Amino acid sequence: MPENRRKAAALLKRLEPELVEQTLALVYAQNPDMEARYGEYGKEKCRQDTHYHFSYLIESVGSGSSALFNDYVLWAQQVLETRHLPVKDLHAHLGALKDVVTQNLPIDHYVLVANHLNSALHVLEERHGLPPETEPILSDVAQQYLDFLLNGKRHQAIELVLNEVEKGVPIKEIYLTVFQAVQHQIGRLWQLNKISVAQEHFCTAATQWAMSQLYPQVFGSERNGLKLVSTCASGDLHELGVRMVSDFFEMEGWDTYYLGSNVPVHSLLSALRDQKPDLLLLSATMTYHVPAVEAAIEAVKKAQDLQDIKIMVGGYPFNTAEGLWQQVGADGHSKNAQEALELAQELIKK
Repeated sequence: MPENRRKAAALLKRLEPELVEQTLALVYAQNPDMEARYGEYGKEKCRQDTHYHFSYLIESVGSGSSALFNDYVLWAQQVLETRHLPVKDLHAHLGALKDVVTQNLPIDHYVLVANHLNSALHVLEERHGLPPETEPILSDVAQQYLDFLLNGKRHQAIELVLNEVEKGVPIKEIYLTVFQAVQHQIGRLWQLNKISVAQEHFCTAATQWAMSQLYPQVFGSERNGLKLVSTCASGDLHELGVRMVSDFFEMEGWDTYYLGSNVPVHSLLSALRDQKPDLLLLSATMTYHVPAVEAAIEAVKKAQDLQDIKIMVGGYPFNTAEGLWQQVGADGHSKNAQEALELAQELIKK
């Protein structure tokens, strides 16, 4: 069955360009009012959305996890609702996509893909009309920090954090209850159409700058003789989360070698040979980044001189799909920085 899933996903990937165009043509033919409602610009956005649908569907099929695609379509539904766009268009899109898949895939592959699409349509029906999720509660400091950022007051936000550290608040607590909590809230505010992409980027850049102001304390811990190499999957530009986790390891006495975002596999292998770490941490932000993580792990495990390195993964897809970390060949998975530290100790002992 795993091999059949991978073959179905590979076929979807190969056919994706033409399936996207077929789906777009079909959904517009079935819903002629969309042309007038959205115009040419809207049609191009619809084409982009169809590519996104396929990207998430392909990885969901390949991993055998309906949860990945279900979570994505619920997210897409909320994005439409908060922008006052009809959710029925998403249903129409997925229905047209299913029809197109029916016409282009062999029956055994179609059954696999259709199961994921049927599951997604079912959760959309279940979720429709339910009250919105409860607003997360931030600490007073985190709320002040967020308010400063949303008002463009970066310096005041950073000063707030530095004052908290001077009062004796542990830096790890600042990372978890302020930086991490606020970043999650910023992503949610964008999803709810309450802030723009520009604001989201400003807030993220400001938090990166705030973290850098704490580095004299972060990098001042006594060394424990262990080393970590960390990076995002190739193609993934969302580096803040894995950077926070790396800093936690640094504060715990590890020597960390952080590679940043979008590192090619050959560069990763070179860094591992140079640094000889005890642990490699790989992060994936989006579901369609998972294949890059899997490819990196496969390359590391094939290298005879890198066999002793333990590999841990993290990020949204692995938090969403139970057991996905095992499917990509990792030695472990953590949901946050503190959990990563605890798991690392267990892995290194083995």
